[in-house]
Amino acid sequence: MRRYLLALLAACSLTAAADDNWKPFPHDQAAYDYSGDKLREAWPRLTRGFGTNYPFPDADWVVTMATRYPKALELTVAGKTGFAGTPEEAEAYATRLQDVWRLMFRGDFAAAKKQGLALGVGGQVPAMFAQVVYALFLVPDQAEKHRLLEEVIRYTDDAGDLVKADVVAQFGRAYAKARLGEELPVPVVLKRGYTSQIPEELDALLEKQPQQPFALALYGGYEAGVIRKVGKLVGKMTYGVSSDKMEAYFARSFKAADDLPIGHYEYANALEYVYGDDEDAKVLEHLRRAVAITPINAMEALEVAHARRLLEQRERKVAQN
Repeated sequence: MRRYLLALLAACSLTAAADDNWKPFPHDQAAYDYSGDKLREAWPRLTRGFGTNYPFPDADWVVTMATRYPKALELTVAGKTGFAGTPEEAEAYATRLQDVWRLMFRGDFAAAKKQGLALGVGGQVPAMFAQVVYALFLVPDQAEKHRLLEEVIRYTDDAGDLVKADVVAQFGRAYAKARLGEELPVPVVLKRGYTSQIPEELDALLEKQPQQPFALALYGGYEAGVIRKVGKLVGKMTYGVSSDKMEAYFARSFKAADDLPIGHYEYANALEYVYGDDEDAKVLEHLRRAVAITPINAMEALEVAHARRLLEQRERKVAQN
C-alpha cells in the first residue's frame, strides 16, 4: 500500500514540470468538440477501438468503481483529489474526469495528463493514454519518446487494481511496450521481457474482449514485428509467431471495426515486414483506406496524417521500381 501511494504522489508531483514543453496538437481541433452531452452521445464511437460497451465515466461508474476497488479509493483519497468516496461527491468527480477525456479526444494532451493525474488512479487512465498518443506521434526525439512510453508502463504497473483492470490502461501499456520493442535493440527487448509480456498482456485483454479491434491489430503487428527482427523460421520456432497468425489477427480486427485508421496502416506495415515488396498492391490499398477515413478525435487525426505520409513514401517507392 505504501509503495502504491508513494508512486502515485510522485507521479502527480512531476506532472507540471514534465509537460510544460509538450508540443501543441498540430491540426484543426474544431471537429473534436465534445462539450456537454456531446461526449456521452459520441462515447460508443469514440471508444469503439477498445471494444463494445466501454463504460462512460459518469457518477454511477465512479461509485461502482470506488466500491469495487477499495485500494484505488484509498489512493484517490490520499492523493487529495477532492473525492473521499461519498456518493455526494461522485457527480463532481465524474464531471472532472469527463473533462479529461474531452481534453484527450481534442488533442490537448499535456492538459489531459496534468488534470487526469490530479484525479488519482481513475484519471490516470485517460492521462496515460494521452501520453502514449503524444509520445508516438508528436515527439521527434527518440530518447524522449522512449522515456515517456516507459513512464506510462511504470505508472500503470504501480497504480493498483483499478487501472490494471481497465481495458484502456491494459491496451495502453501493451501498446507502449510494443512500440518500444520495435525500436529498441533485441538484447534490450529480451532483457526487459517484452517478448513474453506483450503476448501475455494481449491474451489477457482478448480473454475479456475477444473482438477488441485495437488489441487484435496490435497483436497482428506484434507478430509481424517479430518476423521482421528475427525472420520467419526463428520467429516461429522461438516465439511462436507466423504470417498466418498475423493475417488472422488483422482479419478479426477489421471484422470488429474497419473504420479505424490505425488498423489499416498497421496492416500495411505488417505486410511490408512479412512479405517485402510482394504485397505492394495490398499495402497501398490499406494505406488509402486509412487516409480516406474522416477522423472523429485527435488521435485518429494524427493516425490519418501518419498514414498519409506512409502512403506518399510508398507511392514514390513503387513509382521508382
